[in-house]
Amino acid sequence: MPSSANAASSKETFAGALNKATDWLNTRIKNIDIFDEHFHVEAKTNPFYSLGGIFYLVWFVVMLTGCVLIMWYIPTKAGAFDSILRIQHDIPLGNLWRGMHKYGADAMIIAATLRLYRMFLCADYKPGREFNIAIALVTLLLSMYSGLTGYLLIWNQRAFWATKVFATFPTYMDQFPIMGDFYLPLVKSVHLGWNTAEFLLGAGGAITQETITRFFSLHLAFSAIPLMFVELYFYKTGYKRIPLDWTKRLIVIAMLVIVAVIMPAALGHRSNPDVTPLPILSDWYFLGLYQMYKYLEPVVATEITMVIPLSVVLLPFIDVWATGPEKDIKKRPMVFYISLMGFWCWVIFSLLIIANIANIHNDPPYWRDFLYLMIDIGVALQLWSYIKNHKTVQEKAQAVKGCIAMGAVMIVQTFWAVVYYYMALTEMFFSPLSQAFAYWLCRPFMSKADETEALVRKAMAANPNYWDYHNMAFDAGAPGAELIKQIDQVTKSSPTMIDGLFQIIPSFTVYVDKAGIPHPIVYQGTVDYLISNRWCFDYLTFCDRMTPNVVKAVSGEFYPLSVPTLDWGWMVGGAVTAVACFIVMNKMKAAPAEPAKTAAPATTASASS
Repeated sequence: MPSSANAASSKETFAGALNKATDWLNTRIKNIDIFDEHFHVEAKTNPFYSLGGIFYLVWFVVMLTGCVLIMWYIPTKAGAFDSILRIQHDIPLGNLWRGMHKYGADAMIIAATLRLYRMFLCADYKPGREFNIAIALVTLLLSMYSGLTGYLLIWNQRAFWATKVFATFPTYMDQFPIMGDFYLPLVKSVHLGWNTAEFLLGAGGAITQETITRFFSLHLAFSAIPLMFVELYFYKTGYKRIPLDWTKRLIVIAMLVIVAVIMPAALGHRSNPDVTPLPILSDWYFLGLYQMYKYLEPVVATEITMVIPLSVVLLPFIDVWATGPEKDIKKRPMVFYISLMGFWCWVIFSLLIIANIANIHNDPPYWRDFLYLMIDIGVALQLWSYIKNHKTVQEKAQAVKGCIAMGAVMIVQTFWAVVYYYMALTEMFFSPLSQAFAYWLCRPFMSKADETEALVRKAMAANPNYWDYHNMAFDAGAPGAELIKQIDQVTKSSPTMIDGLFQIIPSFTVYVDKAGIPHPIVYQGTVDYLISNRWCFDYLTFCDRMTPNVVKAVSGEFYPLSVPTLDWGWMVGGAVTAVACFIVMNKMKAAPAEPAKTAAPATTASASS
């Protein structure tokens, strides 16, 4: 009986949790707001709540002008630039149509950006509207990538080289942890980074006729396909599409016309693959990103580019935990400082790339300090707000949740500070560092770790491709052939307790013997996997670089290198703020709460009235 009762209780608990999660999800789905269709009342007094309608209106203008331009545009290398010339100078009102198309696309990005900032500053994701931030971000990204693909269609010098820089960055995904080139199994078999670039550019990653064809198709797809889904959404819900009166609509359209007439869309010079312009500049909305690419190694810049949208999507959930239903920006300093940090980073980086200023050795510590310390200041001010304003039981409970959420964020910053510390000392990026750490975790299970590592050190010196011993073991003329055979024997004669975990991992690769017969590679166990995936190599490299005077750097310095002095600010700031979060949390738990304020009783006069 007790066991049956416990089972029934567990089922009820699970069912309750499932219902709660379902209600949470359904509430947010019902509160989805694509173009401010739920803010009609606010739009009457606050023009910033008309941004969704303005975006949708301008979207239609861009689609209409784009359909007109397609009639004369030729999407070929030989004809693209000349067709734009013809539209600009020979087609009646062609200059106006092209200008409205170009400046309409810019207006979409401006409206989407301002709307996203408004949502953060006014807390439009409360209550139960957190998904709207993700939707607003998607509209912004689609606008930006539609602009990026359309930018190349002019086929001028600036667009050609900006696309060449930007669209090759996906190739660096092959250096990411798990999916990178150091990992033979699973994702590497599909070459995710290279295939993404091939999908975007074609022709082996070069900018050719295939590229312009694909960008032309993507440019249409980024507008037409989302528009169909949006129209289905409005058809199903019955919401008004553009909640703007005709006066406002005509003002918006007139602004596009006036700008297109006063400042005709630039044409530039015909593309020349043999002459690299300096600096290479994209359209205005990507300038800040290009400056960041100058400061960072391509793989790191690509990782950060993917992390930024994820951070934007997570921020409203963190703020809900930190401040509950509070919407007053004065009482949400964390969100305010993070928003300010993002805005100033984009503005300053854009100005720097326009001025062609980028000292890759001296500048990064300054902007790293600014980026992280702005977050730390925002969190610190949020903690001060808890101490100053949160007095009741409910407020203190909310403060405890906020401290936990912000403390987790600060722990993540501290984690990256530790990672950066070792990256700075060893000049190794996150991928090889993570592999070295993974090898260190597996090392205690290896019975012949020292012997294996000594052999790998010799092989590293004799043949830089020693890790491909599955193929080279059959080539007696390969450099270090004897060492390669010894490595092959070690991988077969060094069983560990966790071999089973690695034997089930498929390699998707084969080796070919002298007779030309292919043999699929099956990992013999832990040691085989760790060596052939270069985890052992990364571990030994890390150990050498952390040992003074063992490896000499190209610059003449000895590893380990020193960490830039300025970087200690944000590295220590995250840890200090994390500790402050948990101190304030304990303070909120321990301090006696004031009774909740109750409404004053109504007077006799007011009651009688």
